[in-house]
Amino acid sequence: MNLRFWKKKEAYPSPQDEPVDVKWYRDERGYFQRLLRLRPKEAGLTGLGGVYVMWHRGVHPKWIYVGVTDDLEAAIENARDSRKVLAFESFGSVYVTWSPILQAYRDGVVVYLRNTLSPEIDEDFATDRLNHKASPIPVLPPG
Repeated sequence: MNLRFWKKKEAYPSPQDEPVDVKWYRDERGYFQRLLRLRPKEAGLTGLGGVYVMWHRGVHPKWIYVGVTDDLEAAIENARDSRKVLAFESFGSVYVTWSPILQAYRDGVVVYLRNTLSPEIDEDFATDRLNHKASPIPVLPPG
């Protein structure tokens, strides 16, 4: 299936389809960003909507959070101030990535990733507006 999440598409993907690679953001060297080192404004995330994922790489790596937002800068700044997220820094640095998925697909992608990855934080942040009843849309997680 060759679905493009960044261009208009007439038909939505089916939950039974193979997961799609949505090209999670990496820096120019191919690395994911550390949450506390990232400067969202300088990264051009102001007003950019999409899906974002956080995890830590400690001895026992874990997915921390999967969210959807209309402003990645605000969402990432909010996460940097969250005690729940920062608590994971002691286990290994917290990493973050995002994909500017079209708004029509975002909720389904987040529902799928939350069901698949079982992140440690299972509540929505204030910057997120997730429709929990959206049909899951299979995508490959970061990695």
